[in-house]
Amino acid sequence: MIRNGTIIALRYGPMTLTAAPDCGGSLASWTLSTPDGPVELFRRASDRALAGDFAPDMACFPLVPFSNRIGGGRFVFQGREVVLATDPGSPHRIHGHGWSNPWCVAAVTDEAVRMEFVHRADDWPWSYRAEQTVSLDRDGLSVTLDLTNESDSDMPAGLGLHPYFVKTPGSCVTADVRAVWDNDDTILPFRRRPLPTTWDFRHGVVMDHTALDNGFTGWSGTATLDRPQERVRLTMIADGPVGHLIVYAPPGEPYLCLEPVTHMTDALNRPQEADAGIITLPAGERLSMTVRFVLSRT
Repeated sequence: MIRNGTIIALRYGPMTLTAAPDCGGSLASWTLSTPDGPVELFRRASDRALAGDFAPDMACFPLVPFSNRIGGGRFVFQGREVVLATDPGSPHRIHGHGWSNPWCVAAVTDEAVRMEFVHRADDWPWSYRAEQTVSLDRDGLSVTLDLTNESDSDMPAGLGLHPYFVKTPGSCVTADVRAVWDNDDTILPFRRRPLPTTWDFRHGVVMDHTALDNGFTGWSGTATLDRPQERVRLTMIADGPVGHLIVYAPPGEPYLCLEPVTHMTDALNRPQEADAGIITLPAGERLSMTVRFVLSRT
């Protein structure tokens, strides 16, 4: 373990991971050392992100206490109307609190780090504690998120991760998903439909010319990214109430995101959807999820 200011470096065998607790409890890099040189497994954080100016440019960040968008920053929960400040450049509130606030380092070893974030009630009128444990082992990387409701009433709760994977030519994504939500112009879902052939990840989709930012439902919890040029396979396995997968692949960019999340986008405003995924977390109770990124060479 090397700790350098706000950067913590973990190592296991040929793998190195860096975490930036002050920058939204984010991961800044995950790299594999090979005889042919280093292979970036996640997109490396930009200097701008590490300076604290642009959180989305990290390698991976946590989503707490909800993921993706809340339409207009407004919702009603158990009869209480909640109005949140919207994010700059968006009509919605995005990704919760964790990604845009510093986390404290609770424990660190050569191969693992545990970070904590505490939120006290404000426009989000519940207090909670989030913990994130990141560790390397011989199989790859594990990230566990725990969310504890420290209020005296029920809290709507959700968790997720937002990893940015390197996308090289021929990169192929395989995932057992059942349907997709089409989005409106503000990236809120408006129509669920069966998988079109071009997005049928059950049979593998080569991502070279695939552009999307959509939520997929009925996810089994496993997704695989194959990068044949580098003989790299990353298998993402989510454990917990994680039935939704967001796939973000902007056109022309050398990265893609496979986001394991517990609920659909704008779930707090979709009570009519049986699988929306928002969890009612009683006072003092905890919600957990673990995501493993298993690395293999093909």
